[in-house]
Amino acid sequence: MNACKILVIDDDEDDVEILANAFLQSGVDAMHHVTTAMEAFMYLETAERECLPKLIITDNFLPGISGKEFLTDLKGMEKYRHIPVVILSTSKTDEEIQEYQRIGILDYVVKPHSYEEYVSVAETIKAKALL
Repeated sequence: MNACKILVIDDDEDDVEILANAFLQSGVDAMHHVTTAMEAFMYLETAERECLPKLIITDNFLPGISGKEFLTDLKGMEKYRHIPVVILSTSKTDEEIQEYQRIGILDYVVKPHSYEEYVSVAETIKAKALL
């Protein structure tokens, strides 16, 4: 398995495709996509230690368990707690952001409305995650 810089968890295929193109334009071409938190955990379990993603981007609203539940579970596992996580969601409230920060996110970003905004978000995330 090749190293994956970014693991994206999102069930909206259109958003994932736009995000992948934005990261590609920003110079990041190693991305793996899953649609649920359970698929993400299965992916992480099969990855070798040196091939774990350098960053996880997850939607807040996922099928099955929420992004918050995923993050809580992830940060509770010694093997994965070092992986930075960015929440990329359609909405945010101050309470949500504070809760996610308490759990340990790198950033919380509202999904952009244009491709240019996606590229800007990808560049910002890339810089924050040191990709």
